[in-house]
Amino acid sequence: MFKTNDYWEEEFIEYKDKNLDTIYFDDCTFVKCDFSKSIFSSCKFTECKFINCDLSLSVLKNCVFNDVTFENCKLIGISWSNCEEPFEVRFESCNISQNSFHLMDLRQMKFVDSLIQDCGFEECNLEKALFDNCNLEQTVFIKNNLKKANFETSKNYLIDAKQNDIQNALFSLPEALSFLSFLPIKIK
Repeated sequence: MFKTNDYWEEEFIEYKDKNLDTIYFDDCTFVKCDFSKSIFSSCKFTECKFINCDLSLSVLKNCVFNDVTFENCKLIGISWSNCEEPFEVRFESCNISQNSFHLMDLRQMKFVDSLIQDCGFEECNLEKALFDNCNLEQTVFIKNNLKKANFETSKNYLIDAKQNDIQNALFSLPEALSFLSFLPIKIK
């Protein structure tokens, strides 16, 4: 469906392309596109917006997402770890369940009103990241920099303070009581 390798300020509505290879998108908007099970190879998205799109089970190889927003999107089963830097993404009202973020620089990332269920954040830099009103059920945080990250309005997180740097991170009660589950104590 994509006829050239360079798009600027275009809007794509209900596209269903499954193989995107070496395409550069600058300031483009994708609306109701079905990219589920697609393969993105060496694509670059700069200042783009995805609205009501499905990218579930997509494979991302050497792609760049710079200043990209996903709104009301379904992004299930994606590994973002093969993306290139800069990686600057904002998720708003998305389902990003079963995603993998491994060894990524996610400083100041914004996760807003999203379901982040059964995801893996391993050895990431999440300094000053915002998890605003997110459900983090069964999401794993291992060896991350969570300095000054904000989890105040999120729920169901389970973060081991021994395995993550949580210095000056923000949490609220009663969710912060989850830290007790990692201590060798019994609470009655």
